[in-house]
Amino acid sequence: MKSSITSLVASGLVSCALAIGAATPSFAQSGALAKADIPFAFQVGNKILPAGTYLFSRDGANIMILRGTEKDTQIASMVLPDTGLNAPKVGRVTFTKYGDRYFLHKVSTAGSSTSYHWTTGVQEKKLIHELRNQPPTEVAVNVMPNLH
Repeated sequence: MKSSITSLVASGLVSCALAIGAATPSFAQSGALAKADIPFAFQVGNKILPAGTYLFSRDGANIMILRGTEKDTQIASMVLPDTGLNAPKVGRVTFTKYGDRYFLHKVSTAGSSTSYHWTTGVQEKKLIHELRNQPPTEVAVNVMPNLH
């Protein structure tokens, strides 16, 4: 009885290891996705970042790191990957604008059918509630054609 339980547990562990190993390449892919000049201050989560040039890099499947050229302009945040049918010809960083406030919403790159979305945070939800009658505007900034 004990050996059959040990055997069952061992085979389960091997199956899990194989499943994790098979999934690792897609999750391990990381690196720079896009670079963009953002002409306005914007918010990611509860942090406001100033206008400037930003590099967008993935760190695993659900983490995006934004690095600006100024001191203290780096943030890591959770994103949701979304794979569509067609890859865009031009990469874009998309923001949702409420009045004079911009919230980071999505980044997409040319030639990739996967885009990365930020969820609506607490401060953005409060602003939506306050501005019930004013619909938001979508603002897109093209990414630079190369990362250099």
